[in-house]
Amino acid sequence: MCVVAGYNLAGASETHYMATVKGAPETLKSMLSSVPKNYDSTYLSLSRRGARVLALGYQKLSGTLSSQDLRELTRDKLENNLTFAGFVIISCPLKPDSKAVIKEIVNSSHSVVMITGDNPLTACHVSRELHFTKKPNTLILTENDGEWLWENVDKSMQLPLSVKNTESRREIWKDNALCITGEGLTYLKERERDLLRKLLPHIVIFARCAPKQKEFIIVSLQSLGYTTLMCGDGTNDVGALKHTQVGVAILSSPPDKREDSRYDTMAIPLNNGTRNNPRATPVNTRSKLQKMLKEIDNEVQEQQSVIVKLGDASIAAPFTSKMSSIQCICHVIKQGRCTLVTTLQMFKILALNALILAYSQSVLYLDGIKFSDTQATLQGILLAACFLFISRSKPLKTLSQQRPLPNIFNLYTIATVLLQFAVHFISLVYLVKEATVLSPKDDKLASILNDDSSKVHSLSRDDNDEEEPFEKNLINSTVYIIAMSLQVSTFAINYRGQPFMESLMQNKALLFSLVGNSAVILLLACGFLPDLATQFEIVDIPNEFRTVLVQVLVADFIFAYVVDRVCLWLFGEGKQHKL
Repeated sequence: MCVVAGYNLAGASETHYMATVKGAPETLKSMLSSVPKNYDSTYLSLSRRGARVLALGYQKLSGTLSSQDLRELTRDKLENNLTFAGFVIISCPLKPDSKAVIKEIVNSSHSVVMITGDNPLTACHVSRELHFTKKPNTLILTENDGEWLWENVDKSMQLPLSVKNTESRREIWKDNALCITGEGLTYLKERERDLLRKLLPHIVIFARCAPKQKEFIIVSLQSLGYTTLMCGDGTNDVGALKHTQVGVAILSSPPDKREDSRYDTMAIPLNNGTRNNPRATPVNTRSKLQKMLKEIDNEVQEQQSVIVKLGDASIAAPFTSKMSSIQCICHVIKQGRCTLVTTLQMFKILALNALILAYSQSVLYLDGIKFSDTQATLQGILLAACFLFISRSKPLKTLSQQRPLPNIFNLYTIATVLLQFAVHFISLVYLVKEATVLSPKDDKLASILNDDSSKVHSLSRDDNDEEEPFEKNLINSTVYIIAMSLQVSTFAINYRGQPFMESLMQNKALLFSLVGNSAVILLLACGFLPDLATQFEIVDIPNEFRTVLVQVLVADFIFAYVVDRVCLWLFGEGKQHKL
């Protein structure tokens, strides 16, 4: 950055001009007319300790310069033969929660990569402070006399530019954390493209990167099959935020909450007004009110000034955090995992309920039986609460190391749906056959199960176009009770819960809904609610069959639960694409 400034000496009318320049020490070094002996060692030592260092230089412009002369000055002329003025040392302490957030992200099976425009030594210091580089050494790709090589932070070790360490014969990233600068990235991009593709997934620090280079890094990682999430707070992050799969913009200077001070100001007239101070005059009261209103108006304008300006990172990112903390990254991941798991479990529940309903309705249709309006109403009321509360699950406060499955087309989902339905199907078929044996001999279903194919053929030609009145019987009541029981148990078994969202015991609304539904179904099956059974047109079930019905319902739930947990243990964990 270069600025031309004019000043007047005391007692003189002539204006003197000088050019002042600030920038990175390594960039400004070539612009200086004379470089101090300890120039490099000073700024490198400060950078290793995590400070941001800027070099300052100036040049006095000789002669009298007009406005036209000033406009014709070029940067090449001004940024040359500078006199070294010193270093500006800027301390940038880490935000209080950064270390905890990085630890949570790393522990949740994610890889952290830093892309910054700062000095590589400063970036390496920050990475060690945040503990997302745990290797003993950090190697920086540097140029030495036209040769590119790996060099550690204190320059005590140098390795040739290659994938493997010539001494240990191991990949270089297995024993060292890798840092690359913008110049090194440009060299690899132009001269060593294949080497760059091998190194890119293992580089944890990108320093001195231009905006276009940040964009290139994100696009290259995605081309290698990685899913990227990036957060940024400046205009130089816009390109990368546009191309990343999940972009989060962070406001670098969020507004202060001043609501309390506003209320304190509004309370001044009540405490010090004319009511409590009889000697106060109307003029003083009016001036206080005007001052108070002016302060409130200024505060409102300050809060409204938070509106994102053009060019900010939030223009390019789908998510924007009003806080300057990176805690928002954890919030995005938590909500994303919770939403994904909720969607996957809803697919399983809907698939199982559809299969159960399809079979139960087909059995009733073959027997010329249907659910009554009151039965359908009760079933809808009981299941509506389950559908409502299962979709309102909240994520846990801590990210888990385990990853959810990315989509429904996976071995776990297909296996658990098919095996659970097999358990439910066996239960349905068994209870329907038992109910058919106990039903009157003229039941159509009994004739289908026991008679020859000619009777089945004659049944298929029956005219059922006219809607027949509902008649309750044992088969209808049996299928209705077990169908409701299986659908409710499907919610309880397939609710995912921890480690991605609150458990069933924590989701009180869903828990009470499932317990209430199960209690109603069991009481109807056991015959403890005769009035309710009569109201919903359920016949009185024989005692022997009632015992069998309850036992099958309990056994079905246990076997389906075991099947789902075995499938979850075998196939239910998402795979991590490790760096």
